[in-house]
Amino acid sequence: MSTQLNRKELIAQYKEMKHDAGVYRIVNHQTGEYFLSSNSDIQSIYNKFDFAKKVKSYDAVHKKLANPMKEYGFDSFSIEVLELLDVTPEMTTAEIKKALKVLEDLWREKLGTANEY
Repeated sequence: MSTQLNRKELIAQYKEMKHDAGVYRIVNHQTGEYFLSSNSDIQSIYNKFDFAKKVKSYDAVHKKLANPMKEYGFDSFSIEVLELLDVTPEMTTAEIKKALKVLEDLWREKLGTANEY
């Protein structure tokens, strides 16, 4: 029972933590191509990338990157945070997702899609 209680406390603590939301891209430095996306928890993207690299799971980050990562290796890729969203306590999850989508579209327009996976 104490394990269950501890787990619930940890989950509650995690939910109360402030997460950085924003737009990022994973860049292939060999080709200049990139994967552009957004997430409400940027740190989770770094964690997934590090985990994928550690266990050599090429599709753990995103399926569009699986083949390029197999071909060029993890060391040819890096994550760049392009812009963080200023999340206020009043914002709902839906509002955060909508704002992230707008930012992502603006960055896609700015960067163009020629080199996007």
